[in-house]
Amino acid sequence: MSFSEVKLFSNDNIKKIRLTTYTWEELLGDKSILYSAICDLLLSEENLFYYATQKETTKTLEDTKKYVKKLIDKNIIDSKLDDVFSSIGWNKDGVDINNTRFQGDLAEYLMCILMDKITNIDTLISKVSLKTSPRMSSFGNDNIYFDYQKDILYYGESKFYDNVGAAITRAKSSLKEHANKEEFSYIRSHDNVIIAEDGTKREKIIEELEEKEIEDVTIKSIFFIANDDIYLKKDYESKILNSFGNLEELNAKSAEIIMIFLPILSKIEFLNYFKGRLNES
Repeated sequence: MSFSEVKLFSNDNIKKIRLTTYTWEELLGDKSILYSAICDLLLSEENLFYYATQKETTKTLEDTKKYVKKLIDKNIIDSKLDDVFSSIGWNKDGVDINNTRFQGDLAEYLMCILMDKITNIDTLISKVSLKTSPRMSSFGNDNIYFDYQKDILYYGESKFYDNVGAAITRAKSSLKEHANKEEFSYIRSHDNVIIAEDGTKREKIIEELEEKEIEDVTIKSIFFIANDDIYLKKDYESKILNSFGNLEELNAKSAEIIMIFLPILSKIEFLNYFKGRLNES
């Protein structure tokens, strides 16, 4: 099963994500279809090692695939995955799905996967991989992204909320808090945490960031919102327009902020489903 994007307001920078081939009636009749597809992404061996760890052997997607194959061939993949779950606090049978830190980590991680899948913007830093303790979140922007074609650096912010309006309000304020020089300095001085599709891309962005000052870099923002209060295109457009006041203001903001929305249908049902899948893995 695959995901696709639906433009909102016919705007390339405002989109919602949906599961292809299924109607909303089918998904509402059996939410597990959607939840299974999302969990397949979250619990993918390649995704877990690529986005949720800081191993030297998994800094590129190319190397991650080789690493996973090696673990499978040696029949030690399960114990290595348990190490990943333990380091990010997703212990089987013990994860607290009501914990806001856990929900935030989940949204940040899912944002990376879906951004790489449905856009031409690539993940540079996956925040969940920076956790120094499973009981604490990392500070700063949720994730960092780069558009290699347009040479744009993106600060990311993810939210996992019941209400899309409240999530937009919080995302906008969070981006203001972290869109600063200190964040850029962190990225430049921690190039060891940067990931990329292949070695060529990784070397290119590391070299580029080392050679430029913040004034020479185009920096924009992305926010990713998973919500359960609406799912139809017209309802998203109504809520988004209400959050920004009018279409003129929305169009002006969308030139600087990419907005991605994922209707989750029921936050609590999804979290319970994820916990069950985690226990089975």
